Amino acid sequence: MHKKHNFFFGNVKRAMLVLVILLFALANQIIAQEPNLIKNGGFEEGFDANTGAANEWGYFHSGSVDPGFYDDTWEMTVIEGDHSQLIELIDASELNTYAGIYQKVAVEPGQAYQLSFKGIVRSDEGSIEASDYGYRMQYAVDLSGNEDWQNVAEADWIELPWDEQPRTKPADNNAFRIESTEDTFTATGNEVTIFFRAWKKWVGSGEGSYNIDALRLVTVDEAAQSALEKPAQPLPETGQEQAASKMNTTILLISIVLILALIGGALFNRKYRTNSK
Repeated sequence: MHKKHNFFFGNVKRAMLVLVILLFALANQIIAQEPNLIKNGGFEEGFDANTGAANEWGYFHSGSVDPGFYDDTWEMTVIEGDHSQLIELIDASELNTYAGIYQKVAVEPGQAYQLSFKGIVRSDEGSIEASDYGYRMQYAVDLSGNEDWQNVAEADWIELPWDEQPRTKPADNNAFRIESTEDTFTATGNEVTIFFRAWKKWVGSGEGSYNIDALRLVTVDEAAQSALEKPAQPLPETGQEQAASKMNTTILLISIVLILALIGGALFNRKYRTNSK
């Protein structure tokens, strides 16, 4: 009887330990999602009807090109939610023309932050081979909080390896390739400005369409800093990541339910055996 008693409580303790670990993992997932310091980073909070730039965002463009800013609701180019920011460049009469958006964010000096975002680059030519890398996208983090894109040093603009795709339909007639990038930095002042700019390299009438979505800026704790503070590692996506994330959470919840069921079954079995004696 004593052995059965120890066996029962041993199993319950093991099940409870697994449950605590799973709950801790779930809590970490929830914490990792909040808070996003970028306002309207998912572009679900509206757009300026006059400029086409998202609310909470400033916009800019160079001369010698016809720029456009739009609230994009096309399901093929919206990565999260129902909206993404679309930037277009067409009819460039000079080399190296730009258009972009920016936002100043309040931060704490000495605090590490992680910036993440997703997007799609499309063009009339439809490939880097056809356009000779004619349509690129860049971002910059200005640690001084400067809001003038022309005052950002050229060396501070980071070119994304997001290769262009056909503008009006996916190359495989299925889905556009979704690009993703993460980067970390440490704030030196109370404000930083996040810039994104579309870049049309060559002269010509070709149109480039640049979508950006799912922008996040979150704090990074010291333990995670050493693992995260390295050169940005863009990750190609196929549009299945959201489903995978939901599946992971579902599996976690199912595991918790199963463990609770095992504990409940063990309790019931013990009570049944006690009553049977």
